[in-house]
Amino acid sequence: PGLPMGLQFFGRPWSEATLFEIGYGYEQATHHRLPPPTTPPLKDSFASKFIGTWKLIAIADRDPKTGAQTPAERGAADGQLVYAPNGRLSVQIVRSGRDKLPVGSADGFSSYFGRWELLTAEGCVVHHQDGNLNQSRIGEAGKRYYGFDAQGHLSLTTPPSKRPDGRELSSVFIWERIP
Repeated sequence: PGLPMGLQFFGRPWSEATLFEIGYGYEQATHHRLPPPTTPPLKDSFASKFIGTWKLIAIADRDPKTGAQTPAERGAADGQLVYAPNGRLSVQIVRSGRDKLPVGSADGFSSYFGRWELLTAEGCVVHHQDGNLNQSRIGEAGKRYYGFDAQGHLSLTTPPSKRPDGRELSSVFIWERIP
């Protein structure tokens, strides 16, 4: 819907390198191309760094103006993130302090599933949420800015948002791959 069904670039004989550059530039500028779900990422592709099951090891708050990062008030108690090669994802996050809440409370627990899309030009992965414990977030396309540290941990940072105390902060979720 709203996108071309196909697009074709023509060039002079032996201009394939230029045509590939134009096609790649178009893909990066528009993000219209979605790989078929039946085609997994190449084994040595950047996307393959994400594929697998991850355990949540920390949650931090980051001040977008200063870059200062502090442990989140309600840190990580547990969590799991799965990026599948077919483009599907599943996320569950349990924050600390849930043991003090009434039984059956969903406060401090996040869970959603859907598909993931890697936007390397923007340095983010988009979580398209087909289902979510929080019904108001169903259909949301949440950007998560990624980074990998020397130990191979994956950090996913949310865009800044205003907190109840008026501060604007990003949440940083740090994940460790489960072998």
